[in-house]
Amino acid sequence: MHFVVQPIGTVHNSRTDIAVTDHWAAVTSIITVNPRFGDDCLLGLADFSHVDVFFVFDRVAERPDYQPRPSRGRTDLPSVGVFADRGPHRPNRIGMTTCTITSVNARNSKCSASTP
Repeated sequence: MHFVVQPIGTVHNSRTDIAVTDHWAAVTSIITVNPRFGDDCLLGLADFSHVDVFFVFDRVAERPDYQPRPSRGRTDLPSVGVFADRGPHRPNRIGMTTCTITSVNARNSKCSASTP
């Protein structure tokens, strides 16, 4: 089975080092929804406190093997399987985060990652 996903928008923020995967709560991102959805596509979103954002790790390769390894490459942590590792090198390279909504303006949503 194949499942094709079309991007609905783009996330912009100041992070540039893809190897640094921690401390996202301090980062504010702007999510811009594609024009095809119209300028009112986020109408009502500002009434919510959070939004779940699903994304593709588009700058990293899929993990070359699925053998258990220490999480985040840290030898002080126990080895975990591919579905227990929160790193970006995963099957299908799909990620999800819950973000606190800071503001909404037309097709732009300003938000920051929430701490669990």
